[in-house]
Amino acid sequence: MRPLRQSELRFEVGGTVAELLVAEGDAVAEGDPLARLDTRDLELAVEQARAALGEARAAYAQLEAGASPEEIAAAQARRDQAAAQLAQTQGGVTASDIAAAQAQLREANERLAQLRRGADPEPVAAARAQVSQAQASLATQRDALAAAKVQAESQLTQAANSLRTLQDEYSRVYWDNRELEKYPGDLPQAHKDMEAAALRQVQNAEEAMRQAQTALDQARQAEVSGNQAAQAQLAEAQANLDNLLAAADPDQIAAAQAQVALAQANLDRLRGPERAGQVEAADAAARAAQASLDQAIAPTRGVDLEVAQARIQSAEVGLRQAERALEKATLRAPFAGLIGELNLHIGEAVGGASAPAAVIADTSAWKVETDNLTERDVVRLAVGAPATISFDALPDLSLPGTVSAIKPLGKDSYGDITYTVTVIPSNWDPRLRPQMSASVTFVP
Repeated sequence: MRPLRQSELRFEVGGTVAELLVAEGDAVAEGDPLARLDTRDLELAVEQARAALGEARAAYAQLEAGASPEEIAAAQARRDQAAAQLAQTQGGVTASDIAAAQAQLREANERLAQLRRGADPEPVAAARAQVSQAQASLATQRDALAAAKVQAESQLTQAANSLRTLQDEYSRVYWDNRELEKYPGDLPQAHKDMEAAALRQVQNAEEAMRQAQTALDQARQAEVSGNQAAQAQLAEAQANLDNLLAAADPDQIAAAQAQVALAQANLDRLRGPERAGQVEAADAAARAAQASLDQAIAPTRGVDLEVAQARIQSAEVGLRQAERALEKATLRAPFAGLIGELNLHIGEAVGGASAPAAVIADTSAWKVETDNLTERDVVRLAVGAPATISFDALPDLSLPGTVSAIKPLGKDSYGDITYTVTVIPSNWDPRLRPQMSASVTFVP
């Protein structure tokens, strides 16, 4: 006799047990919390990730909105001030003044030339290196996670093969004992022990297979989330490179041209008639102020928005990872059932390949599996067929049952092809316990 389902539960993350929410023998519903680790550090990590996401979204909104009304008003004021001072600039002319004006003109020309040439090669080279590094990291991440998934798949296959081998051995011992029981006298205890040991090995192998399946599911999820994080980092690096390679917009070039004109006018003022130079310098200042105003009211470049959007995506991935880690700190029931075993204590450190934290069994229904029906017998059965179940421990008890499943594939057992049939009892006796031996008689 077996419960409908049974599972060993473990924490996916390590930590210290902070709460025990159930006790052995408690009935729980699917999704109910059973125990919880100390989550203070994990909660701080979630808050930090939320703050980072909020900061990235605020930066995007600020960039998308452009200059504030106050900044635009200040630029307009500077433009008006420059226009008002058009004829008011005065100053003496010295050799140092001329040298300084020439240096300013050279610097302004170099800045304008740089804008027309494009990005500075050193930052571009660094950005390209970051893109290459992100691409390599993505490839490495994909390979490592794929290898982990392949290893998990291999372990699942090995567990399945081991289970089949142990099932075959148990079947051999079981039927040898049934033959010996036909002879006078009790079955020797050594043979009973051998049958019980073979059954335990099958059960252990079944649990190992379930654990291997869980490990495979976790490896698949890790592959998805890990690749998403690496792809987000690559997108951010690529957007940064695109931003550096983007040509200067007309407002930036206009501002640089105004600076050149301002520096040239200042030099001309120092070299020529004072009034003419003052007018030229003041006019250049007015044009520079106008260029600054134009730059303030110009729309945001698309490449800048792409960089900001990539930072938002990276922050979203970080928040999902932090929230996922916090969720794993709570052990929950995978299905409704009864807590059969609880191996946790408050303040205890858990994690790694430890004993199961809890064992849950679905006792809403019970089942009996028999795997000795030959091909000649199984053809006379169908799902829904009646059956009678008897028990070695309670010879005076028999329960009616119904065939609930017939495995479609048979297996070779000493030259015969046998099939596994599952029978669900129609009622229950409180004296029965899980794992008791049972015999099934199918009603013709």
